[in-house]
Amino acid sequence: MKNYSPRSNDIFIETQLGIVTRTGDWFHTTSEYIEDFVPGLLEKRPLDKLVEEAIAWVRSADSLSLSLLLGLLLFVHPILAVSIAVAFHFFWYRSKSGFVTVYLGKVLKLMNTDGYLLVTSLVVISFLGMDGQYLAAGTGLVFFFLMKLGLLKMLWDKLDRSTQKELSLNDRVFKMILTKYAMHYNMAPDKVRGMEQKFVDLASSRKGKK
Repeated sequence: MKNYSPRSNDIFIETQLGIVTRTGDWFHTTSEYIEDFVPGLLEKRPLDKLVEEAIAWVRSADSLSLSLLLGLLLFVHPILAVSIAVAFHFFWYRSKSGFVTVYLGKVLKLMNTDGYLLVTSLVVISFLGMDGQYLAAGTGLVFFFLMKLGLLKMLWDKLDRSTQKELSLNDRVFKMILTKYAMHYNMAPDKVRGMEQKFVDLASSRKGKK
């Protein structure tokens, strides 16, 4: 087995207890475990690319919900638009791992960028303001800052009741990314199933050292 020593860059730091990103997200796996269960995957898809996509999925609820809200504000009352956007945010926060694909992660990386969020918000909010829809424009502006600061995600994080015997939502996403790439490269995806216990063991170790 090829040895992968812990590493760090401007995206993440790898420790014995897992990977922590610069944005503060934890994934309870390491390059060594990935190589154990999907031999050769890191040669096909480097760890930094896998982590980038995992971050994109973890952070995607904000960008998708903001995009949905901005679109809805053009057609429905702001209260209804906010209700739908918040409900979608919670649904996506809880269920995003079930939608992981090899290609959609690249789209989410783009949608999470400041450029996309700022331009889209500026165009829609400016249009609403010029059209005299001040409540809708104000709603879009407030929601933009809520999403930019990740306040809804922080709220759902605090409400998340995953136990030590369960995979965290972040780990479910990372596991699905590994599974999809293993399938994409035809690299025995059944071996990825064994990673679940490794995720849980590392998460439990981290909690035990707090």
